[in-house]
Amino acid sequence: MVVSSLVLVAALAGFYSVQSVFIDRLAGQADLQATQARLTAEAALAWAQAEIQRGAQTTTAADFWNSMPSTPCPSHRQGLQWQCVRMQVPALPGQEVASAEVVVVRDVLGSPHVAELHARSVLSDQNGRAEVRQNLFMPTWLPVPALASTAPVVLVTSNSKPCAQTPWQQLLGSVGPEHLRSWSQAQERQGLHATSQPPRSVYWVDSAAPWAQSVGTSHAPVLVVFSAAACTPRCPSMVSGVQIHGTVVLDTQCQDDKARAWQAGRIDGQLLINSAWPEASNADAVTAQPYARKAYQLPWPQGMDASQVQIVNGSWREGTP
Repeated sequence: MVVSSLVLVAALAGFYSVQSVFIDRLAGQADLQATQARLTAEAALAWAQAEIQRGAQTTTAADFWNSMPSTPCPSHRQGLQWQCVRMQVPALPGQEVASAEVVVVRDVLGSPHVAELHARSVLSDQNGRAEVRQNLFMPTWLPVPALASTAPVVLVTSNSKPCAQTPWQQLLGSVGPEHLRSWSQAQERQGLHATSQPPRSVYWVDSAAPWAQSVGTSHAPVLVVFSAAACTPRCPSMVSGVQIHGTVVLDTQCQDDKARAWQAGRIDGQLLINSAWPEASNADAVTAQPYARKAYQLPWPQGMDASQVQIVNGSWREGTP
């Protein structure tokens, strides 16, 4: 009986010892798979960041969003304002045992200049998955002057030199027509409009037809830009009864005649005319409002060179998709 008991105890001890080694081996294998998946995702993220920076040196940031194929957005980024594109990751070291993808996300309403990079990887046996994230600032939009005129109507004064320190520069700084046009087009492609939820905030207008749509509210103001093309030979007037909450820009390119006899409708916010305004018979239809610049005054870190692609500090995240 004693011998049998000792043999049984020894057998049980051996069984649990082997089981412990097996469990440790499984844990070690799982840790190795998780590490391999994470490293693959990090490599894909580093490639995507380098590719975006390289592309920004030869094309505009807007070209990136226009050239990449659309893809479904992550579950926590649902809604019309979210634009998602997919970057095709080339073969990476270890690609024979793992695959990777990069999804780039942005909010075309509140932060069109911030790209969220979601790099995901999965091992070929499906036993290891990882996701890493990093945000980038992209020059799809630039900072606007913090201190600008709050007057209801901003014009070139009669004493100003032609096109010197124009109202455009005073209120929009280095923001160019290409920035405004691409932002407007992005919102339109996403299906945003005056009554969508959320509503559209930027309108770039090339048509010379009279403007007949009321847009914006005090809580969701808009930026409406009548381009140089729309203002040829003269800027299109607003139809009587139309009301705009926000900022209206007439790109007259410093040619006073293009704003001659222009009818403003009702503007609660601010009117910017890139010239003088001859025969300003209805300037009283423009009322200054503190929310006038809210539609296009986006947050930027102080002192940042916004013309370059840069990493958003503190945006790194990692986990399991």
